[in-house]
Amino acid sequence: MHEYARRMPVGIDAVAYNPGFVPGTGLARNAGPVSRFAMRRILPVMTLTPFATSRNAAGRYLADVVLGITRAPTGSYVDRGREARSSKESYDPQRERELWDAVERFAAAYAAGADGLSGEVMSGSSRQIEQ
Repeated sequence: MHEYARRMPVGIDAVAYNPGFVPGTGLARNAGPVSRFAMRRILPVMTLTPFATSRNAAGRYLADVVLGITRAPTGSYVDRGREARSSKESYDPQRERELWDAVERFAAAYAAGADGLSGEVMSGSSRQIEQ
């Protein structure tokens, strides 16, 4: 997020938002039947604890960020309803640039109509698959 904030034009803010664990949202839609049942019927009870966020609360928290009710300057990380420090690794400018470059390569391959990944991006893996 810090790299996005540095690269965006003035007036465009980039903010990372983490709603926390939000059961009942389809997160486990591709999981097995037991996991899907638990996510739909059992785990929503966790929203009564600090360990999970209800769908309504997650939406309110996000709206508060977008509307400026939750203070979130560009480049910040919002955990549920408050600005927080992100992981130590997220402040490494070299990692941020590497991630930016990787995303640009993946996006360029996708935009070019590639099958998702170019040979350049998957250099070692694509050669291994071809053998």
